[in-house]
Amino acid sequence: MAPDNLSAPERARILAPAAALFALSLVVGLIFTFEAIGHVAAWPLLPALDFQMPGTEAAWRRAHLGALMNALAMIAFAAAGSSIRLSAKARRVYIVSVCITGWANTLGFLVGALFGVRGLEFGGAWTNSLNYLLFLLAVPTAFAQAWLLWQGARAQQRGAAA
Repeated sequence: MAPDNLSAPERARILAPAAALFALSLVVGLIFTFEAIGHVAAWPLLPALDFQMPGTEAAWRRAHLGALMNALAMIAFAAAGSSIRLSAKARRVYIVSVCITGWANTLGFLVGALFGVRGLEFGGAWTNSLNYLLFLLAVPTAFAQAWLLWQGARAQQRGAAA
């Protein structure tokens, strides 16, 4: 079968989890705000609640911006899918890679904020190792999606030139 662009349903398989990730980034942004002001406050919906959030302000900032960045990257990779040509198998790998990269990175940031770990190396607390493994999982999938994007763009150029 000849290479083809990602169909609308294929792009939607990236966009649906991207939308969920974007919504999560908004919730994490609220937590970041509560951490920054030192209490939970959402007047007039909630009175000020004295509640200590786990983690640090910097960790919640990273989690919020990381989730937001990954959601937007997923949306960009989905949009690019209409301009690249890949085989059916490569399209499946592309879709799975984009989704795993976005969610694994985001969950890594979230674990870091919740448990005060960075995940820069394996070992120590189990939460640090989990954080490390989530970030590690995103590495090969990020390279795979970048490679497939490049290959798909080249195939599109060759097809347009013919």
